[in-house]
Amino acid sequence: MNFDIIYKDVTGSTNDDVWELANHGAHAGVVVRALRQEAGYGQWKTRVWVSPEGGLYFSILLQPRIPEEEFPSMSPRLAEAVARIVRQMAGVDQDAVWVKAPNDVVCEAGKLCGMSLDAKDGKVVLGVGLNVFRPEGGITTDGRNVAAYVSELGDDESRSLPLKHALANSLLRVQYIDAVMQGLLGAIDLELSAIECEHM
Repeated sequence: MNFDIIYKDVTGSTNDDVWELANHGAHAGVVVRALRQEAGYGQWKTRVWVSPEGGLYFSILLQPRIPEEEFPSMSPRLAEAVARIVRQMAGVDQDAVWVKAPNDVVCEAGKLCGMSLDAKDGKVVLGVGLNVFRPEGGITTDGRNVAAYVSELGDDESRSLPLKHALANSLLRVQYIDAVMQGLLGAIDLELSAIECEHM
């Protein structure tokens, strides 16, 4: 899949942004990334999705070549693809980071990543919100989930070198966040291809 990425510092909701692009003829693979959302939402649209700076928030337009009734089954598999990249970044194993059904990526400390899957007319907008660095003051939630952060997983020996550099120099954090997104997009693309092959 060819990705066409639109970078924003702040937006209301990357999901809404991608749907607007889709309604104007955008192709599968268009992505909107924001460093902060002011009106983000997750799988349950009535729940507030807090999206401060320090996290990665992006949505991608997909057009899966599988029956539409099978779209919901993609959710846990795409979440597992995200979890694999998180483990690689932090240098931890499956016991440290796992998927909580249907599509939350969690660790012992709390929720690392939330995802949403919105489908309409054969198209899917996949939204991903990943807590990478702890924002100043942390994240206050409604009590259902406690936020956890990729940067606090593992230890100095296990963490990847780019993560170590970003932790040591705050000027590198946006660059690191965008590199993480590239890794997640690649993993999502590979998993989607595997899902489609199973339906051929």
